[in-house]
Amino acid sequence: MFRKILSFFFALFMFLPTAHSAEMVNVEYIHQYLNARWGIDLPYNPELKNPKVAANMEYLLTVVDIANEYLNGEKTTSYGTGEYATKLAADTIATNTAIDTLVRGPFTMTTTPDTTSYSMIIGAAGTFVINWGDGEIETIRNKPLGNTVYSHTYDAPGEYDITLGGRATDYAMFGPDASEIPTVSFVWMDPMGGEVPTNLAKISGRLGRVFPTLENGKNPNFYAAFSGAPITEIPAELFDGIHGAPVVGMYAGTFSGTQITSVPANLFGELNGDGAPNMFASTFDGCEQLQTVEGPLFSGTITPAEGMFSNTFYESGLTSIPANLFAGVQGVPALGMFASTFSRTQITSIPENLFAGISGAPALGMFASTFQNTQITSIPENLFAGISGAPAERMFSSTFYNTPITSIPANLFAGISGAPAEWMFGNTFQNTNITSIPENLFAGISGAPALRMFNMTFYNTPITSIPANLFGELNGNGAPYMFASTFYGCDQLQTVEGPLFSGTITPAEYMFDRTFQGAQITSIPANLFGELNGDGAPFMFASTFDGCEQLQTAEGPLFSGTITPAEYMFSGTFSNHGLTSIPADLFAGVRGAPAKNMFSNTFQNTNITSIPENLFAGISGAPAEGMFAATFFNTNITSIPENLFAGISGPAASGMFSSTFANCTSLTGPSARIDGQYLYEIWPDISRDMYTYSGSTKLSDYAQIPSRWK
Repeated sequence: MFRKILSFFFALFMFLPTAHSAEMVNVEYIHQYLNARWGIDLPYNPELKNPKVAANMEYLLTVVDIANEYLNGEKTTSYGTGEYATKLAADTIATNTAIDTLVRGPFTMTTTPDTTSYSMIIGAAGTFVINWGDGEIETIRNKPLGNTVYSHTYDAPGEYDITLGGRATDYAMFGPDASEIPTVSFVWMDPMGGEVPTNLAKISGRLGRVFPTLENGKNPNFYAAFSGAPITEIPAELFDGIHGAPVVGMYAGTFSGTQITSVPANLFGELNGDGAPNMFASTFDGCEQLQTVEGPLFSGTITPAEGMFSNTFYESGLTSIPANLFAGVQGVPALGMFASTFSRTQITSIPENLFAGISGAPALGMFASTFQNTQITSIPENLFAGISGAPAERMFSSTFYNTPITSIPANLFAGISGAPAEWMFGNTFQNTNITSIPENLFAGISGAPALRMFNMTFYNTPITSIPANLFGELNGNGAPYMFASTFYGCDQLQTVEGPLFSGTITPAEYMFDRTFQGAQITSIPANLFGELNGDGAPFMFASTFDGCEQLQTAEGPLFSGTITPAEYMFSGTFSNHGLTSIPADLFAGVRGAPAKNMFSNTFQNTNITSIPENLFAGISGAPAEGMFAATFFNTNITSIPENLFAGISGPAASGMFSSTFANCTSLTGPSARIDGQYLYEIWPDISRDMYTYSGSTKLSDYAQIPSRWK
């Protein structure tokens, strides 16, 4: 038995003692060979030359043991403790383990049957052995840090088992130089710009034994190590030997684009301490065959970090989430930590306590697109129970975008209170199946508005009503696009209880741009847009109710307070819907000099039949370019109030009445006058475009049109 074991061991190490009996082993020769082959300098007693095996077996096993510890980070024998009954048993175990870990290596890659060559990149420092599987063994002794490509060409195409042994002694830290990021890569990018090789069919063993956590606590980085490889399974023990504090991008893209079907529990070892940015970013991104994940991802406890689980399962075939998936993550939210984590997967539900360990103030983009484009139908009420504090930018941006959820828990955002943040609920419930909105969903929001804070929040949902003061108490300077397209395309929306918010804000650009465009509301309550005060802003009500085909009545005014005109302020506000009448005080809060295109297309293509006497009573001053362009284009009005533009005085402006009443086929005559004068008499430079559009004219229908306009 001794002879067979030792002969096999020495043969694999390319030495066999000669001129010695079967019971004799040249320990000095073994020592010299290990030193030459592996770079290991072991203590050696020169007096021990050619001793008998029985007398010197312990020394032989110690040599093997120290070598194994040096290369693989663990001992295989325990002498003098009674663990092994005999030295023979110890020798057998030690020798077999040495063969397995030192020569065959603890990690094996099986190639596809058509493999003619294979390459890998090793970026770590250390001593390594690659057995290419065809009898050729490559020794890499004392490799320094830096990426090195190791390639091998085979004599004939085939399927080969390539083993990797040895042990790393240092790892490169994450930095701006991408070439220094990975510890090892088995699907490497061709430096000549060719295709990425995909001939890695299977992996087995313990990669973490070759690249373990070092004695100083330094950890490897497996950035994109197997990305794009056609592997179908991940060994449960793959990262055995990894523990402690993670490093930046530690498992980023490691298995992205592979054909794995499941992820074993605690795959990523025992991690403890501060989490690292992007440590699981895109780890399983694009794994279309992946369906199940056994939680947790790792044992131990780590704190959140930026982009920690960003895109982790993005566009994978994942169908369910284990409740303990993130059990080891505990602490305050971090920037983008769950951004797009499950986006575009096939999951149908969310576990109750999925984020139970996350508690504290919101962070920027913390749940941005987390469940976007999934198949979830409901949201656990306590999903964000641990989150409390002032809003952060994009904190729930697109979180549930394009999912079939049908309702929103009343207390989903109960812990969020304070001043708004940019994009904080942008697209959050867009394209979902929710039919109602809880009354106090955003009750905690108060303070100055922020850019796009509710941009497209409920876009294209089948909600039927909007509760009063849904958006809390807002005070201070308005923000651009703050309610842009918030309820755009809500074709089941019929009832709106005003106001949208309490408090007072100043106008901002596009602040209500397309807010209700395409909704089916039938009426607009008075002061729907709260109290507005200050200088008006361009496009602030642009297309706000455009396309609301069922809208018939509007109670004035649109808002309380007073604002000044601004460019395109009411451009297309009520365009293309069934509005039949205009309240006289609709624009009561608008006071000041005209602005460019301020009422362009405002009532275009509606069903109104009359215009209130004092609709624009608050507008006074010199004309502005295009200020009433197509304002009443293609409506059913029958007459024009004489004092409609009474406040306008001064030289004519370009296109100031361009197509204002064009295509108004029910209009019997232009009766608008100021102090008894027709508009053409006051502004001789205005053209007949006031009544025409795109070359189409209805002049014959207008009995009182002056001849100079014909």
